[in-house]
Amino acid sequence: MSPKSGLMYSFAAIAAVTIVAQADEAAAASSHVVRAGDTLWSISQQHNVSLANLKAFNNLNSDRLAIGQTLKLNGNAPSALKPATTSNRSHVTSANLNLRFAAGTSHKVLATIPKGKTLNVIQTSGAWSKVTYNGKTGWVHNDYLTTTATPVAPNTSTPPTVSATLSKTTANLNLRASKSTNSSVLVTIPKGQTVTVLKVEGNWSHVKFGSRTGFVANTYLQKAASTPTPAPSQPTTPAVPSAPKEQSINQSYVTTANLNVRRGPGIGYALVTSIPNGTTVKATKQSGTWVYITYNGKSGYVSTGYLKQTTTAPSAPVTPNAGDGGAGNASFDYVVNTPSLNVRTSASTSSAIIGRVTAGQTLRIVQTSNGWHQIYIGNTTGFVAASYVKAVPKGSTVNPTPTPSQGAGLAAIAVAKKYVGTPYIWASSNPANGGFDCSGLIHYAFNQAGYSVPRTNVATYWAGSYFGTQLSKTFVPQAGDLVFFENTYTAGPSHMGIMINSDTFIHAGTYGLGYNTISKEPYWKSRVIGYKRP
Repeated sequence: MSPKSGLMYSFAAIAAVTIVAQADEAAAASSHVVRAGDTLWSISQQHNVSLANLKAFNNLNSDRLAIGQTLKLNGNAPSALKPATTSNRSHVTSANLNLRFAAGTSHKVLATIPKGKTLNVIQTSGAWSKVTYNGKTGWVHNDYLTTTATPVAPNTSTPPTVSATLSKTTANLNLRASKSTNSSVLVTIPKGQTVTVLKVEGNWSHVKFGSRTGFVANTYLQKAASTPTPAPSQPTTPAVPSAPKEQSINQSYVTTANLNVRRGPGIGYALVTSIPNGTTVKATKQSGTWVYITYNGKSGYVSTGYLKQTTTAPSAPVTPNAGDGGAGNASFDYVVNTPSLNVRTSASTSSAIIGRVTAGQTLRIVQTSNGWHQIYIGNTTGFVAASYVKAVPKGSTVNPTPTPSQGAGLAAIAVAKKYVGTPYIWASSNPANGGFDCSGLIHYAFNQAGYSVPRTNVATYWAGSYFGTQLSKTFVPQAGDLVFFENTYTAGPSHMGIMINSDTFIHAGTYGLGYNTISKEPYWKSRVIGYKRP
């Protein structure tokens, strides 16, 4: 992450793209607009394009990207931005939409226009339109406007190829009102769904999905093995996207942005409502990276990428038992007796994992029941299987120095120190690329140290169960703990490093891989959101 340098643009004349969590659909077409948290690797995985081809299509000599940058996903040039034009056409907002002072997400928000409002477009420039709402004139993003009436242009081109074939989508694919990535999205078709191709027109196909017809990019269509012409009396019913296996949880979160609530665990599901930034919600189910919540009497799923964990409500009373160690017992300590023990949200192996404790660690027990200990962990409580915890006489054992978890952190520090001075390389998690970005360094260092963790971004490392539970910014860290920062180059969790003592951390920053001291640097001190202990 590049916390101090600001946004770095490597292409001129880039269309500004608003990153509004109220409208979180990702376009699937022949180009991709870089959003907060994107890396070349994540974009290549999302669109099934190799890293080498992605760099070649866009003449990239490094892995650096800029928010708002448009990347080609194939060898064809992406649709060019249209020059500013005047218009008197009426449009309707398809989501709660920010009215900005000028065309770009960096400009001041004048007002938020509710979903379903009719607007008269005064002028269009690229992906933005100038409108007036409640006496205020400003700019809105075209992706969240639908036309009330679309005039049919005279057909002066070669007649399109007529087709009556069936094709399958190879990615989650936007069905649009017209042949343009600037046109409104009618619905997002899940990956693997069958559509009826009515016409092929250049790089676009006119298709039917369920009861809707519109245009999709040919890049993400694959001809089905069998393409019978569907009978008129048997209309196709769109299939509901399959959801990951759900598990019960009991977790409170605070939203870190205005956040959409959806009917199912994915962006392809219909919008239920929106939750304002800073709202506390309680999750009762989890499906992949989505959790089920209720807000203002309406229930649905939200993405954990925009949630900050607070505390976990215990599923049983938390009054300590008289005989439990760590809760007033003068005779016994309870010590972990296995290399790594999962801490769960409730007393069940099917409940969500919220952290881990390691061999030799002394636990603070809240209560014991039916083969489970309820313990304090960080700023919350959780449950561990009692069969992997032993009771020992008070004072007969002390925590190893360093603890096994700290050992992994110290080993990760040793790995990171080898590369001090190497440059910051966006999206890199391997020294073979010449350097790292901040989350890439964490992934590489801890995996080299024997602590297995997948490659993802800072927001997911912070919101997920990776590296244990969230610890508050008042927590006193030790060497090997992870420190997280917010509101650096973008809003929300956006930077991280490894503490080498209680005040200094090593990280991949703007000026390369090096050290900073929190207490002596107001920039970092004001942005700490908390810690994690692997």
